[in-house]
Amino acid sequence: MTLALVLALATAASSAVVKSVTWVCVVDGQPVDFVSAPEAARHGIKQANSRAGVVFGKFGEECSVE
Repeated sequence: MTLALVLALATAASSAVVKSVTWVCVVDGQPVDFVSAPEAARHGIKQANSRAGVVFGKFGEECSVE
């Protein structure tokens, strides 16, 4: 009985979908993933994009958080 419970919990945990966030910049016309992290990091990545993304924009690179 205990083994069945452990297996059921392990299966449920491994099938959980983990959402992620990606910081993408277009460099020389090609999208480049600079950072990919769990959804919990979205705020920090948006902060980085709002500051560093502005600098990258001066060099013609467009960045976004997806």
